[in-house]
Amino acid sequence: MDRASVRAFLRRRFTREGAVGLYFTLSLFLCVALAVTFALLAGEVFEDTFTPKSFDGVVGGFLVGARSPGLTRAMRMVTFFGDRWFLLFATAAVGSGLLLARRRVSALLFAGSVAGGLGLTLAFKIAFARARPRLWPALVQETTYSFPSGHATMSTVFFGGLVAVIFHLSPRRLARIAAVCVALLFVTAVAVSRVYLGAHWATDTLAGILVGLFWVTLYAAGAEYVARGAREKPAAR
Repeated sequence: MDRASVRAFLRRRFTREGAVGLYFTLSLFLCVALAVTFALLAGEVFEDTFTPKSFDGVVGGFLVGARSPGLTRAMRMVTFFGDRWFLLFATAAVGSGLLLARRRVSALLFAGSVAGGLGLTLAFKIAFARARPRLWPALVQETTYSFPSGHATMSTVFFGGLVAVIFHLSPRRLARIAAVCVALLFVTAVAVSRVYLGAHWATDTLAGILVGLFWVTLYAAGAEYVARGAREKPAAR
């Protein structure tokens, strides 16, 4: 490979021109970083003894110690934003709205991201088969495995998918910043609520956020590739 070929290769991957430019290179690096972080976290999780002095014990004990009737009611409301029933109807509503607006690629990005994230979460839960916390009373009853947190994963996928759609449709910086801030608020609140309610260890929710970010990044990059290819076809003719 000569020097000109190397320069052309780098230009395609580290500039905004072309269908495999900077956006896709950064997405690849982010996916690798998220996957490595998840693997390291998963390794640490199964070396943990789940004692009150462990990371999970300290974080969970602090949140459980802050319980009060009013805060519990608030946390039950917050955790609903990661519930499967909310996600089912909200995803259908957002997808339908995008289809009516003739944004088929965005609708595909969003619906596919949520559906794929659910499948990935279930697969990880079965693979790791981690038990729910037993160091304190749980305020909600769950029957599935604990790692990763399904609520944390799916809220990340849902609100992260909304951010990806907004980035795809709007070039306005203010709209993008607002979308990221709102998504961070909801995802963090859901993750905290799961530990507060005794449904998960803190590391379960961290892992869920990592899985959700990985899937949203991967699917958003794929959908953007399809969208760019569709835009370039008429010009090629």
